[in-house]
Amino acid sequence: MRCSATVAVAVVLAALALVGPLGSGAAATGEDGKATFDKLCQGCHTIGGGKSVGPDLQGLADRRERAWAEAFILAPEKVIASGDPIAKDLVDEYDMQMPNLGVTAVQIGPLLTFLGFAAGGDSTTPTPTTPTATTPTPGSGDAKRGENLFTGAQRLDAGGPSCLSCHSVAGVGALGGGRLGPDLTGSFARFGGEQGLQAALKTIPFPTMAPIFSRRALTAGERDDLIAFLESAPDQQRPKSAAGKLTGFSMATAALLVLLAMGIWRHRLNGVRKPLVNRSRRRDH
Repeated sequence: MRCSATVAVAVVLAALALVGPLGSGAAATGEDGKATFDKLCQGCHTIGGGKSVGPDLQGLADRRERAWAEAFILAPEKVIASGDPIAKDLVDEYDMQMPNLGVTAVQIGPLLTFLGFAAGGDSTTPTPTTPTATTPTPGSGDAKRGENLFTGAQRLDAGGPSCLSCHSVAGVGALGGGRLGPDLTGSFARFGGEQGLQAALKTIPFPTMAPIFSRRALTAGERDDLIAFLESAPDQQRPKSAAGKLTGFSMATAALLVLLAMGIWRHRLNGVRKPLVNRSRRRDH
């Protein structure tokens, strides 16, 4: 009996010793997944905080299969290119493609666990989180050169159009920039800092930009400089008065061109009309 009791105690102690490391390993996995989310995802997504640049990921494990989520996070461009209907709906709804953020095979498991997925298909509830401003280590880009590239004062190596032709950003020009694309003020924080912007500028996941920059890709140096400029740009949005000034300036320019055209054509008409009138008068005499 004494031997049996000793064996039983040994088995219990061994089991407790095994459970301890496994439990701490599971906690570490959850923490690793949260760290990956905070670093790569929260610039565009929330968990329970509502839509942001991308969808709210609360309850993602209840809406999507684990295999789909894994494939989409690891290589969103491939899933989109395959014609996947869910991916297509997301692109249409948010008017942009999710960039490839370089999530690794080591990171994907803990990240999916944090997002509520379990190996057996059951889901857990991740801790709600909202995006916060990112404070990354300073990049290697030149902010002044980035501003010149943004405004078009310096041409892009591949000959692509300047950012200002479609976008505006606070602090650049009295009249701001174009309105075809969104205002990029505060985009450094919205896209998760340098890493998020690097992914966006490298993959160009935006439907309007992709046809142009797929053939005229930005160089690594240009990406670094543009990111440094966007990081240093003021936080406030372009004032609404700037858009009014731009509209007024455009209307004044159009009116001036119309008056100039009328003046030119008037002289041309007189040049034709006078000889005809003089010729008619000579015949009358």
